[in-house]
Amino acid sequence: MASQSVWGTVESQFLMRRLTVVGSHLLILWSLSPLGGQASLRLLDKVDSAQVANMKLRYLTTGPAGTVFGLGTVYEGGQGFRDINSLYGAALLAPNTIKTGLQDTWGNVKIPSLEAINASDADANGWFTVPPITAPESYSSLIGLPVVGRPLDADANFSLESTYLSVQCDPFVKVDGLQSYTPSWFSPIDNASLFDSTSFFLDTDRPGFLGREPGNPEQVVLSQRWDGFVGFVNKSTQNDPLVTDMRKIIMGSLMTTTSTINLVNCSLSQIHVEAMVNCTKSQCGVGKIRKSLTDTRPSALTGLDFYNIMSLYLGTLPRTVSQGVGSTPTERFLYSSLDPVFSQLSGNLDDSLVAELTVDLSLVPSDVFSRRLSLILNTYYQLSVAPAGYTGDLPQNLSLYGPDTLPVSDVDKYLPSNMSVSNSSFFDWVPVFAVQLSKKPVGVPFIGATTNATVIHRQQIFVCNFGWLALLFTASGAIFITGFAGLLLKKRTLAPELFGFVTSMTYENPYVRLPEGGNVLDAMERARLLRDMKVRIADVRVDDDVGHVAFTAEGKCRKLERGRLYI
Repeated sequence: MASQSVWGTVESQFLMRRLTVVGSHLLILWSLSPLGGQASLRLLDKVDSAQVANMKLRYLTTGPAGTVFGLGTVYEGGQGFRDINSLYGAALLAPNTIKTGLQDTWGNVKIPSLEAINASDADANGWFTVPPITAPESYSSLIGLPVVGRPLDADANFSLESTYLSVQCDPFVKVDGLQSYTPSWFSPIDNASLFDSTSFFLDTDRPGFLGREPGNPEQVVLSQRWDGFVGFVNKSTQNDPLVTDMRKIIMGSLMTTTSTINLVNCSLSQIHVEAMVNCTKSQCGVGKIRKSLTDTRPSALTGLDFYNIMSLYLGTLPRTVSQGVGSTPTERFLYSSLDPVFSQLSGNLDDSLVAELTVDLSLVPSDVFSRRLSLILNTYYQLSVAPAGYTGDLPQNLSLYGPDTLPVSDVDKYLPSNMSVSNSSFFDWVPVFAVQLSKKPVGVPFIGATTNATVIHRQQIFVCNFGWLALLFTASGAIFITGFAGLLLKKRTLAPELFGFVTSMTYENPYVRLPEGGNVLDAMERARLLRDMKVRIADVRVDDDVGHVAFTAEGKCRKLERGRLYI
């Protein structure tokens, strides 16, 4: 028989030029073999699987507790400013892809500046969609907020509450002569140190709170400003301009070739925002931002209303990174935020070379300069709160970062239930807060705020394709049944296995009567000519005691019988 393989079955049907019931069933049976093989290969499919879970995260608080933490660790005696200066220099020297990117050099999420986003894009809930950012000053800081506890092999969505410094600057005024500006008695600088190791200075228009019981009316006002920054607004002074007016930041930039000073006055405020962060594995970025709904502290009052912070902050920032000749890298950034902040020129150091290294900040539009100065001020201020929290490898034990809290209420979590900064003065709560803070383990990088993240673990898994599974079962079942039936028939068949090509049994066979000739035909041609002949394997010695099994087409014959002898 020619149907002992897939191709043999197909070929025999074409060569016979007739599709019979048996032939069609043979085709179906043999087709199950390749179909079953394909089904076994396609039984499993790869699909994306997402496992969603809620997870608590901790991040650097920018609320009053974070400022007081920095006051007691960095600003106490000025310790830690060397680390701050190194981090600030690294942020300033970062490539433009980092300065305009969603994360800082160390992978912390940067918070966009609310002022740099078009207010007309706000939705019904006050959210602004953050557009692609192409300039560093569209961010509130060159560094981001460190986040602890997020698995880096999963996607995540969460919100962050943040407070940052912002300034609105008047146009520059040019004054002549190094002695044309006189600092106040409370200024962090004096005439002798105005341009000591720097080419610009920062000053302010009012003193700061000294942190002790007020001894004069001025300190009473300053203590009320500090209380207002923390969250305690005295209703009797809430309309007093001395308490509620914005602090002024004064910047003077020296044109070293002409001894001209570019002076600018800027109003200082703090902005409270909520940012929606989207993460894909280790890459995170803010997708939406809005004004904070929880932090409603006065925007005119900032951490610089404390004298130690104001004095060290404004006195140290101008001397952080110095080029030695010409304008400092900070001024160069304020002049052009995407150009290199260091320049290397060849030639003798003369007036023309110094002029090349000096920038004229008065040429920068006031709105652009305000955003860039806000960025610089907030970068240094944010680093000064917790310099140890930015370079990664933070402890993953979330309890080290204090109790769960939002930034606006971060101090209250360390106070007794009957005490709150919203109804207590600095002198009432700070001793209790200091005691609780002293119980924290040594080396904790910052006080943490809390947020809940939706974490999505995405992975590819194998799933069963039930269509191919059904085909595999069908093919396997049919082949199994056919094989089992063949086994049963073989056990019941008495005739010997003779079949190859059936027509080969008709050559010179005396029991198959055929016309003369045809011996030169091949098997398939002969089979096509004899396709209507009925043949069988039977006993051709009907009357003898011993039978003879032969392939016969006609004549006297009998069926094979069990118990009869055959030769």
